[in-house]
Amino acid sequence: MDTLKTLQEIISNKFDKPIEEITMEATFESLEIDSLDTFDIIFDAEEKFGIKVPNDEVDIKTIADVVQLLDRLRAEQAK
Repeated sequence: MDTLKTLQEIISNKFDKPIEEITMEATFESLEIDSLDTFDIIFDAEEKFGIKVPNDEVDIKTIADVVQLLDRLRAEQAK
């Protein structure tokens, strides 16, 4: 399962954003997504990937930050 593609789908569906705008370089601020919505996105990603994101790990500013975090946690929690 492609992390970026899944994240793009979650954000696009939830916030009616064009997928083309949801790039690795995009910030949540540029996408007009606030911190509460960011937690909502993380919650959806946890369900999709079957992982748990510790609350202290949610210091993210860009889509790339989320992709890297999810990929790392998926690898760690798959063991």
